[in-house]
Amino acid sequence: MTVVVITGCFQYYQESKSSKIMESFKNMVPTFALVHRDGQKQQIRTEELVVGDIVEVKGGDRVPADIRVISAFGFKVC
Repeated sequence: MTVVVITGCFQYYQESKSSKIMESFKNMVPTFALVHRDGQKQQIRTEELVVGDIVEVKGGDRVPADIRVISAFGFKVC
């Protein structure tokens, strides 16, 4: 009986910890991105990004999607 209670407590703790980690991942994703479309810079929601968009990322910005770097100056990944 003691083993069942301890296992249940441990499982609850692990699930709680996992939920907090998943919430923190949601907070890491930016909600807006600066893109170059039709020769203009536009700020759009990250949900509206499409394949082929040119995304401008500056120092300190979070990357809004999987992107390919086509031009960089002083590029460094930390």
